[in-house]
Amino acid sequence: MNLSQYSKRRGAAEAFLRTLGPGISGCSLIENPTEDLIHDISRGRKPRLHKMADAGVVGRVEQNYLYYTRRFPQNTTNNTIGSGAVTAGDYLFFTNGIGDQGSAAGYFSLANLTLQQTNMASGGKIPTGRGYQLYEIGITFNSGAAPGDITQCLDTMNLRYEKQNSSLVVQHGPIKFWPGGMGIYGFASAATTVAATTIDVRAASNGMPALANVRKWREPRVLSSNEQFQYVINAAANTPNSNTAVALTAFVEITIWLFGNCIDRIPG
Repeated sequence: MNLSQYSKRRGAAEAFLRTLGPGISGCSLIENPTEDLIHDISRGRKPRLHKMADAGVVGRVEQNYLYYTRRFPQNTTNNTIGSGAVTAGDYLFFTNGIGDQGSAAGYFSLANLTLQQTNMASGGKIPTGRGYQLYEIGITFNSGAAPGDITQCLDTMNLRYEKQNSSLVVQHGPIKFWPGGMGIYGFASAATTVAATTIDVRAASNGMPALANVRKWREPRVLSSNEQFQYVINAAANTPNSNTAVALTAFVEITIWLFGNCIDRIPG
């Protein structure tokens, strides 16, 4: 067998081991022919095994979130805003990591992104030695966002998934299709007075706050070591029903989160 043929066989064997999942530490594929192994064992000899491929050390598996938060609308001058239009276009998620400039995610007065915004170690790419099998996805808003601002976002924003520099593009549709399953729920049109006490109950969220109320994939979304990916929210400038400009009354934070298995090659 020439070297090219051997490399193809070895590559196929390694690919097969990877499909078996994270619970195969120490599993190997042996290149020795079965007849040779039987021959040696029947004569009391210890076979000299030749591995075609080895699963290697799998490491630690944790269930956890992978998340990223952006702030709308973008304000290039300061950290306060009374109201503002959302500029039509693409807004990228997971393209920056901890320590990157806050302006990359719409926080123009935040010097660096922290764990409050994302747990990406590096923007847009899975680090070496780490991988994800993700089964759930949700979109949430900050608890202080005004109901009218949330509804405008739900009506005018669409979600898509891109991988390996847009070699794969999946259009997920309006963000209201992907409820967050957490946060404040329900809203009233104005503050309510109860027993001479005024209580402001104006609040809203994308979906009833129960983790069962999120979208789940039958097959996991797999993000392997060193793979490039991103989620994109595409925003429209006008509402579809009345064709009026989208104008938020205050900043709105939108978080895209994914939940599943995080596989780390560092043993637990």
